[in-house]
Amino acid sequence: MTRILAGNWKMNLTLAEARALLRSVGDGDLNADALLTVVFPPMSALAVLAAERRTSDPRIGAQSCHADPKGAMTGEVSPEMARDAGAEFALVGHSERRRLFCESDQIVQAKLKGVLRAGLKPLLCIGETLAERERRETRDVLSRQLTRALDGLPPRAPLWVAYEPVWAIGTGVVATVDEVAEAHAWVLEELSRMGRGSAAGHPPVLYGGSVDPKNASALAALPDVDGFLVGGASLQADSFLAIGGALLKSERRATPVD
Repeated sequence: MTRILAGNWKMNLTLAEARALLRSVGDGDLNADALLTVVFPPMSALAVLAAERRTSDPRIGAQSCHADPKGAMTGEVSPEMARDAGAEFALVGHSERRRLFCESDQIVQAKLKGVLRAGLKPLLCIGETLAERERRETRDVLSRQLTRALDGLPPRAPLWVAYEPVWAIGTGVVATVDEVAEAHAWVLEELSRMGRGSAAGHPPVLYGGSVDPKNASALAALPDVDGFLVGGASLQADSFLAIGGALLKSERRATPVD
């Protein structure tokens, strides 16, 4: 039974720093049979890390991809290019892409289709803002983002989902265990409604709201949390490995990775 530890390095780390961090995490001796570890380095380091990756090192993903396979899109990278560089996974719909780069639900859907077309496994990010939570719209937002992103995709298409409460990322505000449990239950209900989950199994649902070594153990114990998408705490091997250790020590029943 495998759980997932994913690290989003965002716009950080030189190539030398990225190499050192990948190696340090790989040397951390996390149980690869019980924990699938993935990191999303900056694109400048992706190809080198993928080429140099040892079997004990985390697997490699792209932080973002354009929807199209090629074209006049200065500064963009296609899913096919990311795959050619060595990526196995890709983030889609991350809250920073939605907020800072104005990626709509329609763009997220197109990117998701492009990632699947290229043979990458997508990690679809969904989540509500503080204003939406205060208006009690969390479930509506999660339902809309999932429905629009997955519309037209085959029911068995490879998929991971990450719940990111935007209001709890880099704000100093921490979601409570009950709030995370409630949101993950809603996500699973929506996936089931769309024919993408049942009691027999469902796409892994990760939590991505400022996870750190202090809150990882309590969150890892939740039955509907299949892993973590870690931001700032993934930039240091010690903190990232501690979060992985919390996932491994948790007694909850993990969901098989399909």
